[in-house]
Order: sequence, then structure tokens, then C-alpha cells
Amino acid sequence: MKEQINTLSRLALLRGNKVQELMGRVNYQQNLCQRYRNNIEGLSRLCGYTAPMTTPLQRDNQQRYKLTLHRMIELQRRELAVAEQALNRIRGELTSAMRNEKVISQVLDGKLREWQHLLASQEQKIQDGLAAQAWWRAQAL
Repeated sequence: MKEQINTLSRLALLRGNKVQELMGRVNYQQNLCQRYRNNIEGLSRLCGYTAPMTTPLQRDNQQRYKLTLHRMIELQRRELAVAEQALNRIRGELTSAMRNEKVISQVLDGKLREWQHLLASQEQKIQDGLAAQAWWRAQAL
């Protein structure tokens, strides 16, 4: 029984570590998504900026600049979509790992209660045996 409890404790520790690792990955992925959102917002603000243009070269440069910005925004949106998909997948893994951790925790708690009950039962048997011996000695005197 004690060996089972030790094994379950180690397993619970491993599952707890897995949950912590996945929580770290979720936090990282959330930060990554937020960075992409910030990039999109910043690039969109740059698209709205206009400078005075007096020559055709300036207008051409402005047009190419905005085209490049729009391409970068689209790239950032695609990256954001991929990052959000990964975030959802990791959240699913985290939920599963948390369930597994909870199951092991409950099984371990049950085994510990069973072990404590067994120890209490053995202790009671010892106490009953000692009480019987004391009673027999008292009867013999």
C-alpha cells in the first residue's frame, strides 16, 4: 500500500509539473498574440499618417510605403491567426492535464485515507491485544 502511495505521489508530482509547464506555455502564447495585436495596431496607425507631397516621386514613395505597410499588416494578421490557433490547442492540453492531475489527486487522497484507516485498524488491534493481556493478568492474580 505504501509503495502505491509513493508511486501515486510521484505521478501526481509529474502531472503537477506538466500543468505548470502548460500554464507557462499558455502565458507565453497569450503574450505573443498580444504582441501581434499591438503590431497590427501600430502599423495601422502608420498607414493613417500622411505627409505633404509636392512631387510625383514623393507620391510614389508614399504609395509604396503604404503598400508595404498593408502587406506587413496582413502578415501580422496571419501570424496572429496561427498564434491564436496554437493558444487554443495549448489551452485544450492544459484543461486535459488539469483533469488528469485532479484524478490522480483524488485517487491519492483515497489511498491515503485507506492507508490511514488500515493503520488505525492495526493500532486498534494492538491496543485490544494489550488490553486483553492486561485483563488476563489481572484475572490470574
